[in-house]
Amino acid sequence: MFDIINQAMLEILKLLHAQLGSYALAIIAITILLRVLLWPLNSSQTRSMKKMQELQPKLKKLQDQHKDNPQKMQAAMMQFYQEHQFNPFAGCLPILVQIPIFIGLYGALSSPEFLALSGSEHFLFIDRLYHTMQSHGGEPMNGTFDIIKEDKFSTGKTAVITLKKNHQVIEQHIGDVNKVLTTRPTPLIPGSPITFDLSIQELGFSPDYETLIEKAEVPIINQGTREIENVSFTPAPGRLTASFPSAIGKNQFHQDTLILLIIYAIISFLYQQLMQRVSPPPAAADGNNSQAQMMKLMPLVFVVMIFFIPIPAGVMLYLVLTMVLMFIQTAWVFWSEHKKSSNKPDQRPDQQVVDIISKQ
Repeated sequence: MFDIINQAMLEILKLLHAQLGSYALAIIAITILLRVLLWPLNSSQTRSMKKMQELQPKLKKLQDQHKDNPQKMQAAMMQFYQEHQFNPFAGCLPILVQIPIFIGLYGALSSPEFLALSGSEHFLFIDRLYHTMQSHGGEPMNGTFDIIKEDKFSTGKTAVITLKKNHQVIEQHIGDVNKVLTTRPTPLIPGSPITFDLSIQELGFSPDYETLIEKAEVPIINQGTREIENVSFTPAPGRLTASFPSAIGKNQFHQDTLILLIIYAIISFLYQQLMQRVSPPPAAADGNNSQAQMMKLMPLVFVVMIFFIPIPAGVMLYLVLTMVLMFIQTAWVFWSEHKKSSNKPDQRPDQQVVDIISKQ
């Protein structure tokens, strides 16, 4: 299922690139498009949080009244929600909808095909859209793999095979991209040629089919760096084989991806502060600060996780822009809902939100 979503996202990026001439602008366009499509759901989530904030004192009082009888408390809370026409799970739907979208976009932007398509394209201070924060990988499609001895490889999903008879060309789908390929030597020797072997049987042909094959062009992917190169294979007994040059992989630190991460961390912190004003955690009202402190630390924990996960700069660009748009939308919905509830045209916007925005 996710392969379908990934491919759909990639096709949308290609279409937008054809119109805009830049994959970075395509990422920005698709991010804005997704936020526009999800605007009603996210607005509903923000309104739900604001309503929870308004109902929280009453709900807390109700919980205190029945704290010794959990079953009675549950029944009273359900009745309370019905009377106030409030669904406590309404805020979960936007998150659930966005999960497959994020995974699909992440899969598309992290795919070897996108890395090959985006090539040497840069945007503002972003040197390469496929750069992770740290990588020893080289330029894709430059005829050499930059490697370390522990690197592992897989194939793309399609092999372009040229037959000896009439030089007929066929495209063969590769079922298991990890099982069809073996590499030699083990471990690898950076700077020395890598020998790739393709199993003819795993490609879906009988072993004697090698006599009919002239050559095969197959994309090979370094699983560690996501570097991709097109490799030309020739027949050998029971297999197709290729010798491909390698260079010593030197770990590089890409500041452009780090800058994006820092921007993301700052905006995440500001967004978290805004959300606490919109919907303060119940634990803070109870005098128990453990959950409140955990909420404050969540953006930091997530940023630290991203720091150690090899996320391409293109994905970070998507995350940054998404967080910016979420902040703007949340502030706008909270402001408009407060203005609507005050029912006074000259009433100033909620001072808490104004203070947050002005201080930042």
